[in-house]
Amino acid sequence: MDIKKLFKGVAVVIDDKINDTESDDLILKIVDKLKKEKIPLLKYDDIPDNSIISNFSNISFILLDWELSPSITDSTVGSVTGATETTLINSSYNPKDNIEFIKKLKEIAFVPIFIFSHLNPDTIINKLKEARLYNEHSSNYIFVKKKNDLLSDEEKNKLFGEIESWLKQTPSIYVLKEWENALNQAKNRLFWEFYNINHKWPSVLQKTFTDDGSDVNYELGNFIFKNIMARTEPIEFDEDIISISDDELRKDELRKVLEAERFINNDSLPPEYPAIGDLFELFQYEIENGSSKEKKKLFLNIRPDCDIIRDKDNIKKGGKSIRHNEANYNPFLYCLECEILKDKDVTIEKGSIIERKNSSVIPFVYDNKILKINFDKLFMFEWKQQLFTKEKREQREFNKTRIGRILPPYITAIQQKYSFYLQRQGLPAIPEKAITND
Repeated sequence: MDIKKLFKGVAVVIDDKINDTESDDLILKIVDKLKKEKIPLLKYDDIPDNSIISNFSNISFILLDWELSPSITDSTVGSVTGATETTLINSSYNPKDNIEFIKKLKEIAFVPIFIFSHLNPDTIINKLKEARLYNEHSSNYIFVKKKNDLLSDEEKNKLFGEIESWLKQTPSIYVLKEWENALNQAKNRLFWEFYNINHKWPSVLQKTFTDDGSDVNYELGNFIFKNIMARTEPIEFDEDIISISDDELRKDELRKVLEAERFINNDSLPPEYPAIGDLFELFQYEIENGSSKEKKKLFLNIRPDCDIIRDKDNIKKGGKSIRHNEANYNPFLYCLECEILKDKDVTIEKGSIIERKNSSVIPFVYDNKILKINFDKLFMFEWKQQLFTKEKREQREFNKTRIGRILPPYITAIQQKYSFYLQRQGLPAIPEKAITND
């Protein structure tokens, strides 16, 4: 593993001794080592303010000193390869500042944080655990170490060796860095190729999407994602780092990971736009006029995105799609009714669930439920359809019932099987006596 290659990009160092050239603090030796490895640095002698933290989304990693001294000035110097800038800093310090900084950083980026301090690591880890930023029973994106353990003297430097050992126990950070490097190469390749063809290529596509009545934001973003994926070279991950034994893998952990791979909760979806794979949870009284039943029902939208966008009420007006006008955007969705199965209700053979022709089964979505999608129960809903209400209950729109979205290739497989179901040719039943076990 080449640590220096893995951690490409600008690093941030926050230490109250970072600009004190007369200090004998070990942070200066650590910084010298990073400079020798040609790693560009942003240096701060206190936690920067929020306006600067918001620009940390693309940094490679952060070195944070836990024992920041109280500030005596109202400014500090930050530098990247020699350039300087002035920024406001905190006028006082306590450990909560570090906690708040890490929490703010979590909202901006998934980035490794190396906390180097003269304190005992357990003291810092306990503070992090109290703030729910550290789990002692699993690997963590925060690496805590005493400075003396990294630099015993000027000649001996264990920094990169310690980081490598930590990475081997933290596969999520390792995979992130390998993937980032491959993604950046593909992104650069894509934009240079299209720039050399026509530097106005986004405008060309915008005209095409608009003339088609499509949503430009959705289509252009989707175009970029697909082309980056097509240009991303295969990543060779170190299996010694990412492999796990059967003894280490619990059933509940496995199901949670599988759900995250195929299902997105509604909180992470744009609230104004429906899409294929959207899953809705309604009460029976909301879909049946006069019903008093409170039984919950699940419905899966299988209508393709292109048809949703080009719905009859989503036509062009004045050169723009009505989709940009949320008040008028109300397409129809084609939803199949679903039911929840128990583990004992499914049979797995060679990694696949045995299914009937009139349904499809997808496991581990919506709180690890196993869903059976019934092809013979198709319903049409409008995105903003007003649902029937029960006495003393407030009315709500259909879009407010969405609970998440099933992702490709799973929703694609469901679509394909449903299409085959619609076109199937009925065949005579085979008499049971015609086949025996003799």
